[in-house]
Amino acid sequence: MSDTVISTSLTGWAENLPGSLYLYTAVGGFLLVILAVALWLLIRKPKSQANVSSKNTTTLSPLEHLPVSVSAIYDKIASVGGVNKSILLAGAGLEQLPVTIPVGTAVQLAQAGKKVLLIDLDTRRNAAAKVFDLNESVVKNCARPKPLPSSVDNLSLWPAEFFVRFGQMNLRTVVQSAAEHFEFILIYAPYLDGHPDRKLIASCARYGLIFCKTTQQFERLQKLLAQGECRLLEQKAISC
Repeated sequence: MSDTVISTSLTGWAENLPGSLYLYTAVGGFLLVILAVALWLLIRKPKSQANVSSKNTTTLSPLEHLPVSVSAIYDKIASVGGVNKSILLAGAGLEQLPVTIPVGTAVQLAQAGKKVLLIDLDTRRNAAAKVFDLNESVVKNCARPKPLPSSVDNLSLWPAEFFVRFGQMNLRTVVQSAAEHFEFILIYAPYLDGHPDRKLIASCARYGLIFCKTTQQFERLQKLLAQGECRLLEQKAISC
């Protein structure tokens, strides 16, 4: 009887075996799929990180490093034609027109092969000279004011300190003389809205861009530049 029970049990197990094999095959196949996906992710992850690292070390052109506002300003100024390309960067205040704007634009023009003179009217800080790290002794030892070469090829600077030391100096004369030697003359006037000589300054440039935040500031500067026959390159305010 024992042999009969064992034989019956073995027979039942043998009959259930095909169904069990299908189950084991399905489970095994599922596990293989999971394993394959895990291996693919492990292989792909370092590659992705390598791509990111490669992108981070890619060298961009100088223009691509600049803020969008500077890039747009550069494009507008670079497209100006004619001989007397004097451009007034007219600001309602230092926050609206930081020194990085004229400096960045001037550097880009110079790197494009244009001879550029940057005239700094920020007499409160003499900021442009500090940006280009011009030696104070070089500026102070100038018996006569003249464009000073910067560390960037094709770019010269007229420091704001000259307007303090040589009080009788006329901006119009400076611009007219510079037009014979430079393709672009950028006049940096961050405080034009409240400058005592704003009418004279506005009349010294042929083109202008206005940097401000409020409609009232723009209307005042727009009227000022129109009176000085300074043509706007952009018929709206630029906010940095």
